[in-house]
Amino acid sequence: MKANTWKVIGGFSRGLSLLCTATVVVALTGCAHPLAIGPDITKIEPGPDSPVIDANVGYYIAPEIRDSKVTTPGGGGDLVTYAPYSDLEVAFYKMLGNVFKNVVPLKSTSDRAELGDKAIRYVITPTVKTDSSSPSPFTWPPTAFYITLTCRIADPEGNVLATPTVTAAGRAEYEEFKSDFSLSGKRAAVSVMQQMQKELQRLPQLAK
Repeated sequence: MKANTWKVIGGFSRGLSLLCTATVVVALTGCAHPLAIGPDITKIEPGPDSPVIDANVGYYIAPEIRDSKVTTPGGGGDLVTYAPYSDLEVAFYKMLGNVFKNVVPLKSTSDRAELGDKAIRYVITPTVKTDSSSPSPFTWPPTAFYITLTCRIADPEGNVLATPTVTAAGRAEYEEFKSDFSLSGKRAAVSVMQQMQKELQRLPQLAK
């Protein structure tokens, strides 16, 4: 057999080997599917006996994390990816508006001029942590979704007054999420906002 023929066969074998390796890697790591976990904000309403705190509050989400994405497990060995801060910001704003008289987004937590001009009494910085899972070997949307929300509450001078933390879970099975792959995440988002709302309303540091 000619040398050129052996080169062709050798190149084909190497290519086949690389293809097989790539296939195995894909099978092991799965795909990352996009989700959007922003909930229906009409489900985040003040309670019938929940007086609004007469205070202006500002919340701050750093630009570098607002659109940052995270990746967590789904089903079938696949992954899901989403932007928790930007997905949840509207719901977070709505929740704060149920608790305080006026809510404004801030460009900084230390700009005294901005805080003074807007008469900000409390500065709230949220931290969001998420996780998800599914036992299904066949479908990728997560059947369980978890959100932990922490609010760092400070006065305009930067003195921390409270750091309430709540964790919520959202669940959805195949018959439910087949028309909304983000359903478990959206349910967790509604629950975590409802829980944080209750925590803020009963904080003695804010009831002034």
